[in-house]
Order: sequence, then C-alpha cells, then structure tokens
Amino acid sequence: MKQKLFILGIGGLTGYKIALQLKNDFDLYGSFNLRNPKLDSVTSFKLDVTDFKNLTKIILDCHPEFIINTCALNNVDYCESHKDEAKKINIDFVNHLSQISESINCKLVHLSTDSVFDGNKKTPYVETDEPNPINVYGHTKMMGEKSVLKNSNNLVVRASVLYGWPPTYLSNLTSSSMKPINFAQWLITKLTSKDEVQIIQDEQSSPIIADDFANSIIHLLKNDHSGIFHSAPNISINRYDFSKKLADTLDLDSNLIKPVSIEKLGRNVKTGINKCLDSTKIQTLTKFKFLSLDDSLLLLKNQFLARN
Repeated sequence: MKQKLFILGIGGLTGYKIALQLKNDFDLYGSFNLRNPKLDSVTSFKLDVTDFKNLTKIILDCHPEFIINTCALNNVDYCESHKDEAKKINIDFVNHLSQISESINCKLVHLSTDSVFDGNKKTPYVETDEPNPINVYGHTKMMGEKSVLKNSNNLVVRASVLYGWPPTYLSNLTSSSMKPINFAQWLITKLTSKDEVQIIQDEQSSPIIADDFANSIIHLLKNDHSGIFHSAPNISINRYDFSKKLADTLDLDSNLIKPVSIEKLGRNVKTGINKCLDSTKIQTLTKFKFLSLDDSLLLLKNQFLARN
C-alpha cells in the first residue's frame, strides 16, 4: 500500500510540479484555495488555510504520513502593508499545521526563502547562518520556520528566486498568495507584448526553476532528511543579467530590458542586495545535482512553447 502525502497548495507553481512528479509514488491528497489544478492523481480539497477548524478536519481525516506545505503569503510588498494577514498565514497557519502534523506523527516539509536573511553578506548564505530578516515577509517566514523545526524530524527547504511556467489555465486564475505570477512568467508576458521593462541590476540571487526545486524537495523527502536545506543551483547572477539571458534563450527582444537600481525603482520595502543561497549541503550530503542555468532556461523555453 502506498504511503499518503498531502500537498498544501497544489494550485501553486511548486505544489503543482511536485504533484505531477509524485503521482505514481504516493497516495496523493492536496488542497487549493482559488486555483484548482484538477489533477486526476490527487484527491483534492478546496481550503482556506486560515480556517483552522476545517484544516484540522481535512488533515486528520486523510491522516497522511507526509505533508508538504507550499502555501504562503509571498508578495514582499503586500506583506509590508498587510502585517496581520502576513502573520496569520505565514506564522499562525504554519504553527497550527506543525501541531497537527506532530499529533499524527507526520513528517512536515515546509518551504521557505532567502528573505529570512538581511542580504548584507558578501558570499552566499549557508544553512548555519543566523537569520536576520529586514522586512515583514522575511520575519514571518523566519517565525514559521521556527515552528516547523521544533520537531527535529521536520524539514525546511529554502529557495532564492523561484521561477517557472505553469499551465495556462492556472496562470489565468487569481492566486491567494498575492503574487499571481512569478518573475520569469511576468517578464515573458511583458516581452511578448513588446513592452519595455526596467529590471534591477544591483541585486544578486540564485534563481531556480520550479521543476528543479520540486525535484530537490522530493529527493530530500524520499531520503528522509530533516532540518534546513538550501535549494539553489551554483549561480550568482543579478536580476538584469538573468532577464537578458532568459530573453535571448526564448528568442525575445532583450533590447526591451533596461537596467535600473533598487533606489531608482523606489520600492517602499527594505530588501537585501545578496539573495544568493549556498547549496553545498544538499549537493555533498545527498548527492543531488541541480540543473545549470542554461538547461533550466531551455526547459522553460520548451514549456513556454508547449503552453496550452
């Protein structure tokens, strides 16, 4: 008999990719709020994760051996102006989920972010670096991590800039994460419409395509790892150069991309300039191999061309 896995957020980019890859390996359950992926391989439930009573009932009724939480309020600017909402989803919900999973002896895998760091370090962040968030989003994600890691069997997987191409029917639906499309999706949409865009060039990151991120999470889950892991290819690139490379790979007009500084862009939220994550731990300890940036962008191109 297959073990049961519950994926919270199967309508999101990462949750959807994980579900597709695990459809033959687990008895899959999942929740969605506004985006129903309608996957035949998943027993799915419409769920507002802040409805803790319904959340508890659904999880207990399914009684899974594993839970992967991909849900978060992850729009940095939105979190800054909606602190209570960010706290309820990124802290309170995660704390409640941690309690539920522990009550049924279920391993919880929680996804997190480079935003738990201040972004001032000169080199990529490692798992043992002390978190020091400088915005509401980063603070709430840090507190969520702490709830999860109270149980030493649980797993936290951090990513830097996450990108990918979801099915078109999901892209056209509103997202409850307050971040309806990822950066690459937004950029491709702009460039295909021949719109000029300003992209910051003074922020370094380790962008990862969602398919590779999903693979790393599955790899850690299947090999029963716990604690904190960074999921990031061996990349340190600024957002402007990444955008130019993406455009060139997809045969889009890179001349539409104009460089701009964070200061000139004028965001009303503090963000660090170094968002790079060091993934030596997962690569050496578990032998996981990340896709190169070239291979990742080629994969993105193929998914974009095959869109439906």
